[in-house]
Amino acid sequence: MAAILDAMGPYVMQLIADMATEEVKMLLGLSGDIEKLENNMESIKCFLADAERKRITELRVQRWVQKLKNAMYDATDILDLCQIEADKQRESKGSSTVEKAPGCCRPLLSCLWYPVFAHKIGSRIKELNQRLDNIYEEAHKFNFINLVSHPEQRMSTGEKVTSEFVESAIVGEKIERETRELAQMLTINGHHDIKVVAIVGTGGMGKTTLAQKIFNETTVQGHFKVKIWLSITQHFDEVELLRTAIEHAGGVHGGVQDKTLLSRKLTNTLSMGRFLLVLDDVWSNVAWSNVLSVPVRNASKKQQGNWVLITTRLEDLALRTGASFYQHHVSPLNEDDAWSLLNKQLPPTPGQVHGTDHLKDVGMKIISKCGGLPLAIKVMGGLLSTKPRSEGDWEAVLKHQAWSVAGLPKELDNAIYLSYEDLSPQLKQCFLYCSLFPKGTTIWKSLVVPMWISEGFIHPPDRSSSPYDDWLEEIAHGYYQELITRNLIEPATESALTRYSCTMHDVVRSFAEFMSKEESLVVQDQQDDGGSKISHVRHLSIGSTKSALEWDILQKHKSIG
Repeated sequence: MAAILDAMGPYVMQLIADMATEEVKMLLGLSGDIEKLENNMESIKCFLADAERKRITELRVQRWVQKLKNAMYDATDILDLCQIEADKQRESKGSSTVEKAPGCCRPLLSCLWYPVFAHKIGSRIKELNQRLDNIYEEAHKFNFINLVSHPEQRMSTGEKVTSEFVESAIVGEKIERETRELAQMLTINGHHDIKVVAIVGTGGMGKTTLAQKIFNETTVQGHFKVKIWLSITQHFDEVELLRTAIEHAGGVHGGVQDKTLLSRKLTNTLSMGRFLLVLDDVWSNVAWSNVLSVPVRNASKKQQGNWVLITTRLEDLALRTGASFYQHHVSPLNEDDAWSLLNKQLPPTPGQVHGTDHLKDVGMKIISKCGGLPLAIKVMGGLLSTKPRSEGDWEAVLKHQAWSVAGLPKELDNAIYLSYEDLSPQLKQCFLYCSLFPKGTTIWKSLVVPMWISEGFIHPPDRSSSPYDDWLEEIAHGYYQELITRNLIEPATESALTRYSCTMHDVVRSFAEFMSKEESLVVQDQQDDGGSKISHVRHLSIGSTKSALEWDILQKHKSIG
């Protein structure tokens, strides 16, 4: 089920509505309890959006929200149990009586003819009502407001979101000049020792984009026979890293698991010709010192002109490699390039003569809040692409309270939070779910769309629409495209045109992980990627490992629901 309160509310209300027929009330013998459950949810739902927002900055609200989410999860569990019991009874007893009931009630009725099971469900509803009573009383402490009655608090989408627009890109002479200069440096021969270029900057500054442009520069492609691009996760498997490096260098590891043998194989593969090794988003010196240094240094002695290119947030990382290095700092975009980049995110509007020239004043004020960070500007451009091209709508973005929200980790940007706040509750769920795909993992549309549907995130406007499954899939595909439009996920290089596969920028991923940290856990390479204080794991992602999973990572959590 959902992780977003204002999406969970309507979903649970629909489940209760399915239970609240006269036949079900009569069978349960709990007519008053079901009506009370409806009333409790009706009372609470009006301030769900405000509670979801305030939990970021207020610890007390965060605890209250978790109590309510747990109650809502339990409400969905009641229906799940009914469905399971219904299936069992249908197989063993038949369903002649049930067939007379309305379609939406048949699964419930088929199991509720059995008093023992009905009593158990009734007891759970009573207990749930008591919890909701207490939660509702506690809510008065927080002075929640009804955002439904305050429409200015939630911006509405104006123009229809479309994927038909010019591919976004970093722009300006500055990045072109830096690409030329660094590419020229890499293509200078005359040294046997390995040399390092470090591209340094804060998250979202465009380090990876600059490295990609250098990597794909024509002169660089022609100069190096062997070219390897490795994205380094904070928690990596040493054997898997060596095997990946061998594959990317054009070698074959043959399924070998021994680190020493793989290291020798990498040395031999790199020795096939002059090589360039890119290590993207490096957070420590461990990958270099423990895994790559020896094979890379050994291979570099066999021919001249080999380079390692690193992107990192750490100022002293290049120094810690122990190699001769050059450090390049990525700086914020200037105003002209920032304005150009923002406009790259906006699809052309039919019949509009002046484009966005009339909005440049307010647009530059929005850009100034982004601090010259390309990622923040792209995310803002993606948000503005969903709005009408009017000064009032852009002013609403400029003055949104998300710019001043406190409580976000310092490495996360308020622009991403603003874009997140602008999503519909259902789309928020889908976005947060993408953070369960570990760093370096491709998010395939054909994989994530069925996952969203099976989680119950997708709801057509009319539940009686036919064919129902086609409706769900069409809406889910639209959500996937909108996340691309908003630059919250990005088409993978090999899927730039089809958009069948996407990746998520590390800063965006960190934000999504922060927002879902109370209930999502990602375990990769036997490491716990955050979430170490989760009390109830609702979503669990386990990455591939080469040995038995360290279950103590999971056992330290109180509950996996």
